[in-house]
Amino acid sequence: AIRVDGGLVGGGRLAWPKGAREDRPAPWLVFGAMIRTVEMTERKPGLRPLGAALEEEGFHDLGSGQVVESFARHLMVLTDAWQEAGFGRVAESYLSRLPVERGVERSIDRAGDLLVRRVGERAIGKRRLVPALAVPSWLDPHTGAPRA
Repeated sequence: AIRVDGGLVGGGRLAWPKGAREDRPAPWLVFGAMIRTVEMTERKPGLRPLGAALEEEGFHDLGSGQVVESFARHLMVLTDAWQEAGFGRVAESYLSRLPVERGVERSIDRAGDLLVRRVGERAIGKRRLVPALAVPSWLDPHTGAPRA
């Protein structure tokens, strides 16, 4: 999910070949994104507090080319960090964007799964990455657009 000031503006999806192994690079990987740049309905800003459009958030003259360029720069920075410093650097970047919860420790394992442990408890909760990628939380299945 991609949020601006807490409002959902879009998200991304990954695809890879069926049968790809987790211990080897996939022969191909496709990333697709959808960003709501303007609100096409008559609803006024603020009437859908969980959804937003880039224009409503102050990005008035931002074209799709600029969005793609910005994303590509960030992707290349993270890819370089991963190759140079290892996955830990990417995991730190991701974890720093999650809301802080007191008494909760989070980490990401080698498979990309989020590990959650509450202070004082032995049990470690696991939120698996692959099933989460299969059904994007930001996409409205009825409209095919970001949720409003």
